[in-house]
Amino acid sequence: HTQSNMLLEGWGLVVDVVEERMNRRHGPKSGEVAMAMKRRSRRFLNTIPSLLTQRRSRAASFNLVRLGAHGALLAGAAWMISSIMITTMPNGRSPELYGFVSLTEALYLVALAGTVGGVLGLHARQRPSYGRLGTAGFFGAFTGTSLLLVGLTISFVSGSLSGPALLDPTLGVCLWVSLIGFLLMGIATLRLRVLPQWCGVLLIFSLPIAICLGDLGGGAVLGLLGLAVGYALLSQHDVSVLLRSEKK
Repeated sequence: HTQSNMLLEGWGLVVDVVEERMNRRHGPKSGEVAMAMKRRSRRFLNTIPSLLTQRRSRAASFNLVRLGAHGALLAGAAWMISSIMITTMPNGRSPELYGFVSLTEALYLVALAGTVGGVLGLHARQRPSYGRLGTAGFFGAFTGTSLLLVGLTISFVSGSLSGPALLDPTLGVCLWVSLIGFLLMGIATLRLRVLPQWCGVLLIFSLPIAICLGDLGGGAVLGLLGLAVGYALLSQHDVSVLLRSEKK
């Protein structure tokens, strides 16, 4: 803000000096020319703050995209490791951390937290021309995944002290909300063509396939989705497509 104000004041002084010199040299007619020049300059100056604001907004969106990409990669790695541990360990039981949560359960929480970041990154990358469909998908995926994270955290920490009769229906609703949200985000991604088409396909089909597979590879499917989304966001770090979408 300080730099923009200094720029505005400096340009205003230049215009005033030019106007004064033209009045001294050429009289009233030159004064009319100077006034016209001053009006044009004022219009130009009025656009500078909005341009600076847009530049800062784009930089913030770009940073959010990068953070979301790293979150998606973290989620993908956590889902993959948890899937491997479930299939290789006896009875699918992993060591406990701090005496109340198992390692696989901790990986679930890390994966869900990373997924929330990935959803934010996807939204920031495609937001300028998302439309109602993409916005609804974002809110569904973000809200459902966030509530899943909170619900599973309560369930894992409290253990048997928490009544599953209360948590299970709530988690089921959150899962359905996430499913619908990712479906809508995938369709919006296919329509926008900002990210690769395969990214939209994975957003649509990965969660239903993971639910059907369960412990027999469901985590690996979600891991593939997280790694793919993170790669797509990082590989297209140039925001020129995003800026073109804003101009439209």
